[in-house]
Amino acid sequence: MKKVLALFLAAILMISLTACGETIEKPAEQTETSTTSEGETTVVAGSTQITIGESMQYTSLDPAHEYEGDAEMALHAAYDCLVLTPPEDESDIQPAVAESWTISEDGLTYVFTLTQGILFTTGKELNAEDAAYCLTRVKGVKGNPSFLLDTVDTIEATGDYELTLTLNTPNPSLLSILTRATFGIYDSDVAKANGGTCDENDTFSAYVDANPSIGSGPYQITAYNSGSEVILEKYADSVLRTGKVDKYVIVNMADVSAQQMAIEAGDIDFALDLTADQTSLLTDNEDIQLISSKTDDIFFLMLNDNAEYGKELADEKVREAITYAIDYEGLCQLAGNGAFTPASIIPKGFTGYLGESQITRDVEKAKALLTEAGYPDGFSFHCGVIPDMAPDGVSFMMIAEKVQSDLAEVGIDMIIDSQEVSVYLEGYRNGTQQAVVSQWGPDYYDSNNQLAFLPGNTVGLRAGWTADADPDLVALGQQAAVETDDATRVELFEAIQNEMIACNSPFIVVLQPGRTWAVNARVQNVVPSTAYYLEFADLEVK
Repeated sequence: MKKVLALFLAAILMISLTACGETIEKPAEQTETSTTSEGETTVVAGSTQITIGESMQYTSLDPAHEYEGDAEMALHAAYDCLVLTPPEDESDIQPAVAESWTISEDGLTYVFTLTQGILFTTGKELNAEDAAYCLTRVKGVKGNPSFLLDTVDTIEATGDYELTLTLNTPNPSLLSILTRATFGIYDSDVAKANGGTCDENDTFSAYVDANPSIGSGPYQITAYNSGSEVILEKYADSVLRTGKVDKYVIVNMADVSAQQMAIEAGDIDFALDLTADQTSLLTDNEDIQLISSKTDDIFFLMLNDNAEYGKELADEKVREAITYAIDYEGLCQLAGNGAFTPASIIPKGFTGYLGESQITRDVEKAKALLTEAGYPDGFSFHCGVIPDMAPDGVSFMMIAEKVQSDLAEVGIDMIIDSQEVSVYLEGYRNGTQQAVVSQWGPDYYDSNNQLAFLPGNTVGLRAGWTADADPDLVALGQQAAVETDDATRVELFEAIQNEMIACNSPFIVVLQPGRTWAVNARVQNVVPSTAYYLEFADLEVK
């Protein structure tokens, strides 16, 4: 899977440059170089640079293995995909490497006609063999994103500039999936010569992380130091997109306080992880613009349905009591940035969104439900939390402490287990955590992505929710996954969510946050994307 929580890997293990006592130098003008497909470098006098401070969440920049939201930001700039979406509307599928495509009437065959004349940074022209290789590699290496092509049986170059995908079942999400930088296209000859075998023995990742990128995007990744920084320089021969800024430097700053100080000092141009409290302190700073946008992310409390691990939480009546004990309005106020609570697992903006939750806190009802369940005096349970994690500026610990306080009022003692990322993930992925506070960012812009929460599916199993727990819900999910009629899809996703609410599923959605970035006033044309953060090619420096 995105993945739930793959986005958290190593985030708190990474060390901020400022925390190490180093300084980030970002002169407004400097001497830089621009790379061409012939391998030539041109000196650019007075070139422009944008520096981005963030808490890095990725451990590789290999498209076939990356699975973190902020990795998309860098890879989207370095690699072109078959199709793309503009940052302002991820539902708008537009041509890119594929200038056009057709879909068979049964939805099982996609034929893409590729744009000619696209050059990789290696000088080679992109063709259908490259596209087929890169997609086949994603599927074959069995990395985190490989499952995204589970419905694709064959990937073939059926002409010099024609690519054909044959599916085993209709997948209305496929075009949206293919916009992800995971499916960026690169020089397959270089990959084959450096360990790319398109199976589980593939070692091309090591080459990717140690060498300049070999894509065709507007920027080339020229340096990657895991846990430290990524440097991208403008690729002069990019055909589909043209960069305006000469150089981007992405710096790991895990400490959000360091991000705030750096943006105020002018050492960085973007601070991506500030909390609502921090951004509120910057409103009167004329050198900083605050850019607010929506997210498609949901934060939730997972309560294990397996009695061996969930214990009291495996009781649906107990989960209903917890649902009514939580102060959602208070949580959203703490999160700030326009956070609200969706009714269920489908975020606002996606097909079948049910609207905001109609459940309001009712302490007396929660106590009565606990008594019905056989726990009139309450009980205690353990909840895993990554203490320093704050995606979208929303702290996991803040959510945990607020829920802990709310549950205490109905007699439930939620014991917060602060865990290292590796410990948290091991228990979560194995389905052995009693409960966790978590966040889910969709892998692609389609409600099919949220089916991972259903019993028997990836996230459902992490909550001990097996397919036999609710066969009717499983059947609804299977039907929704292949349905292509828009109106029917809406009905199916609404029915899925209503059933999850009725059966008190192991997932209690607490909020969908907004996001606010602090950005240096000199940066222009900032349009956030929920899928890949920023389109580097669009930004300018005044």
